[in-house]
Amino acid sequence: MAEAGPAGGDTGGVGELRYPADEPDQPDRPERVVLRASSAVAAGRGRFERFEPRSRTEYASELEQQAVSGWKHLRFTSGLAEPEDDPDRGPAGAPRSAETPDALRKSVRRFEPGRAGLPEGSADDAMAYIAARHGERPWLTVTRGCSSDVQRVFAALDQSSGHAHIRHEGWVTEEMNERRVAYLEDPAQFDPAKRAAGIDGLREGDRPHQCRQTATRIIDPDAFAVAFVRGIEHPRVRAALETPFDPDDKPRPVQVPIEELLGPHGHRYCTGWRLEPIGGSMNMARRSRETWVASTDEQRASGLTQPTARPVETFEGGTAVFVFGHHGGSERYEVLTMYPRPPER
Repeated sequence: MAEAGPAGGDTGGVGELRYPADEPDQPDRPERVVLRASSAVAAGRGRFERFEPRSRTEYASELEQQAVSGWKHLRFTSGLAEPEDDPDRGPAGAPRSAETPDALRKSVRRFEPGRAGLPEGSADDAMAYIAARHGERPWLTVTRGCSSDVQRVFAALDQSSGHAHIRHEGWVTEEMNERRVAYLEDPAQFDPAKRAAGIDGLREGDRPHQCRQTATRIIDPDAFAVAFVRGIEHPRVRAALETPFDPDDKPRPVQVPIEELLGPHGHRYCTGWRLEPIGGSMNMARRSRETWVASTDEQRASGLTQPTARPVETFEGGTAVFVFGHHGGSERYEVLTMYPRPPER
């Protein structure tokens, strides 16, 4: 996730980002020394994501996240009784803040893929799609125990050009997220040598992976599906998706309060890592990171400053950012990515 600049001129807690969001289109870092890629890419995929065995560093990353933010992995369910009427608003007359995760999950049943520029498909089609492809597309694995409605959301996203579910969902571990922001290692890159060299896993031509200063995720597939479906129903997101098509332009990113999508405790289902500034400067930290990724082992040993990252302390008061792009093959827009963004503080 790339952290963008603050929203401007908006009220009511919903903003439109004024700066480039997520991975910028143009790389801004020097040429790297690209290690020779493994010839057994398919085998590398199998090793990389069934998932990489939990290492000491993975445990350390998770423990640090818990110690700093108080986060612990929770399933997106409250265990409370279901409301008797509108699943979006809880019991009759209850304000939006009274929603429970169980009620929110019902909103996924309303999912209309076409409204987000995504391919249509039935729940049965989605389950068959995930069953057939989860071995090579590990981000689908975490949905196999989810409802068919949730699987339908993931299958539709996976057949689009977007990457929200690939880089900003719970299959990405704390260590992956930390290393993404510290070393520009793309979780979607299966080749270990290319991943270490900062090569993007989703774009052709060995293009460099882009990440600004924060990498975040929604830790639970049910919560992710709810956030996405409720997000594409939001008036500001709808307005962006329904903007008259321009092949040379696209709508600005829109941010929606996490609480509006996932309820008052929705921030508990988000975690992230932020690049550590150098000398109080984030720009200096980013430049130093670019140099580190582009350098050889010998150059690093000569005294280069190694990038570091720290856990985001809280997402309470944060937003979910929706980024738009051109839909391939038709004159419309689609959601290219969605990610949680911590508050400015």
